[in-house]
Amino acid sequence: MILLQAKDITKSFGVNKIFEDVSFIIQTGDKIGLIGPNGAGKTTLFRSITGEEPADSGEVVKADQVSLGYLQQMPDYSPGTTLMDAILDSFADCLILRDKLRRLEADMGKQDGADLAATMETYSRTTEEYEKSGGFECEALVRKVAHGLGFSREDLERDVAEFSGGEKTRAGLARLLVREPDILLLDEPTNHLDLAAVEWLESYLKNYRGTLLLISHDRYFLDLVTNKTLELEYGRLEQYNGGYSRYQILKEERVLSQSRAYEKQQKEIKKTEEYINKYRAGIKSKQARGRQSQLDRLERVEAVKSSSGLRLSSGLHKAEASGNMIISVKNLGFGYNGKKLFEGLDFEIYAGEKAALVGGNGTGKSTLLKVIMGQLTADDGSVEFGSRVKVGYYDQEHRGLDENKEVIEELTYNFGMPEAEARNHLGTFMFRGDDVFKRVKSLSGGEKGRLSLLKLLLEKPNFLILDEPTNHLDINSRNVVEDFLQNFEGTVLTVSHDRYFLDMVTDRTMELAEGSLKEYPGNYTYYKEKKELLKREAELRRVQEEKPYAAPKEVKKPGINKAKTKEQIAALEKEIETLEERLEELSALLADPDVYQNGDSAKNLVSEYKMLEEKIPEVYGDWERLCELING
Repeated sequence: MILLQAKDITKSFGVNKIFEDVSFIIQTGDKIGLIGPNGAGKTTLFRSITGEEPADSGEVVKADQVSLGYLQQMPDYSPGTTLMDAILDSFADCLILRDKLRRLEADMGKQDGADLAATMETYSRTTEEYEKSGGFECEALVRKVAHGLGFSREDLERDVAEFSGGEKTRAGLARLLVREPDILLLDEPTNHLDLAAVEWLESYLKNYRGTLLLISHDRYFLDLVTNKTLELEYGRLEQYNGGYSRYQILKEERVLSQSRAYEKQQKEIKKTEEYINKYRAGIKSKQARGRQSQLDRLERVEAVKSSSGLRLSSGLHKAEASGNMIISVKNLGFGYNGKKLFEGLDFEIYAGEKAALVGGNGTGKSTLLKVIMGQLTADDGSVEFGSRVKVGYYDQEHRGLDENKEVIEELTYNFGMPEAEARNHLGTFMFRGDDVFKRVKSLSGGEKGRLSLLKLLLEKPNFLILDEPTNHLDINSRNVVEDFLQNFEGTVLTVSHDRYFLDMVTDRTMELAEGSLKEYPGNYTYYKEKKELLKREAELRRVQEEKPYAAPKEVKKPGINKAKTKEQIAALEKEIETLEERLEELSALLADPDVYQNGDSAKNLVSEYKMLEEKIPEVYGDWERLCELING
C-alpha cells in the first residue's frame, strides 16, 4: 500500500536550487535510508514532506488516516517537569481520555436507570478509544524506550530543565518513538547516543511495525536497519533496493553503465557532426539536414559528475619514522570531585598500530585522551611518549581553532604559507571561493571538523590521536578519511562511535568500562563477536554452577535464577493475555444496551472493568522489571 507519494517537488532558496523534480513513493513496510553529501538538501526534503518547508512546486500526497512522526525540538517545560511526564506528554490524547474515564466512573457511582445506561454507553466507547490509542500500556512503553535510549530509572524523575542538549535530543527521540506513527521520519537519530543505545535503537527499528525514512551518515546503522536507499545528490534523487552495502554495489554498476553509454553516445554524436559538416552544402545536404534534425531531437546521456567532496593529498600519508614504542601508559588514574573516572590503566601502543578506544558515554574516553595530551593532570600514574614521536591531536570540540580568524588565516598565520598555497589546500578540503574568508566562529560543525583535520595533517605528525574524527562528515568524506588512515604510515589512536569507520581503520580495540581497560586484538566487529562469545561462555558457566550437583549447599547461589525468572515472565505474559481477553469481553458487554436493564449487574461490570484497567499496567510493570533483570 502506498502511504506517501512525492511528485515532482522542487525547492530553491533564492537563486540556489536545492533539488528539482524529485519523485518517490513510500510503501507499507519500507525502511528507507536517505543519504547524500552535506548540503545536498536531505533535511530540506524532510521538511517538505512534513510541510514545515513547503516545496516551490510539485506535491506530497499522504494516504488518509496515516500518521507521520518527525523528530522536533523538545518543547520548553515548566520547572519541575520530570522526564517521565515530558515523554508521557506525547500521550496527551490518551491522558485526556483517561481523565474522561475517571469522571464517567464517578458519575456512574451516583446514577441509575436511563442516566446510568447512557453514561455506561459513553464509558464503553471511550474505553475502546482509550485502548486503541495505547492508554493501558503507555507508562510501560515510556519506561522501555527511555531505558533503551540510555536513561536510568532515576533519570525518569529528573527535571528536564536540567538536561544537557544531548539528553534533550534523546528525550525528544523517546517522545517520538513511544507513539509509533505509521511513518517515522528520523534525521540523524544516532547523534548523542552511545554504542549501547545505538544498538538498542537498531534492534527497535528493525522490528518497528511501521514504515521508516531516515537520514544518517552511519553506514553500519543503515546496513542493519534499511531495505531501500534514496540518494540525493546534485539536486536529483536516485533509488536503490537494499541497504548501504547493496547501494554501493548498485551505484557502481549504474555509474559504470552511464559512463559507457555517455562515451558511446559522444562517439556517435561526433561522427554525426562530422558527416553534417562535410555534406552541409553538397549533394548530400538533404541527408545532412535530416541528421541534424535527429541530433537536435536526441535525448542526451548525462556525463557522470565527479565528486566535489573532500580530497586528501597522497603526500600527507607519509610520516617520519619513530621509535618502535609510541606511547607507554602506566597505572594511570583520573577523577573529578573525589570520584574516580578510571584508575590503574596500563597499555602500550607500538609503531604502525591503529587502535580504537571504545566505551559508553561518560566512561572517560575523551578525558583519557586529554590526560594523554597533558590538557588534564592525572591523579596517578604516568604517560610516556617514545623517541621521535610527533603527536597530532584532533579535538572534537575544535579548541585548536581561533574563532575570530578567517579560514584562510588559520593556514597563512599558523603555517606561514602563501595565500595561493593555502587556497589550494583549502580547496581540497571543500573550502572554495569566498568560503576561505569566513570567520571560524560562523562555520558549521562539519566545516570546523574539516578545517581542524586539515591543520592537523599539515603538521605532519606520525602519531594521530583522534577524538570522533568523522563527526559531522558526510559519507563521501568519511570514505576519504578512512582511505587516508588505511594508508597512513604512522600510528593511530582513535575514539569513535562510527563502527563502520572502526572496522575499516583499526586493528586493535580497547574498551574502557567501569574505570578499567580490556583489550581485544581486532577491529570493532571482532570485538563485538568476542564479547558475545565471552558472554555466552560466562552464561553457560553460571547455568552449570546453578545445578544442584555442581554447587555445595554452603555456596551462595547467584542472585538471579534465569530459568525461574523465565518461568515467571511466561506466567505474567499468560496473565496479561487473560486479563486483556477479559477486558475485551467486558468492553463488548458494556456496549450492549440490554446489560443496563439490571443496574446492579451493570455496576459490577463497570467495577470489574475499572479494576482491570488499573491492574493490567501493574502486571506490565512487573513483566518489564523481570525482563530488565534477565537481560542484565
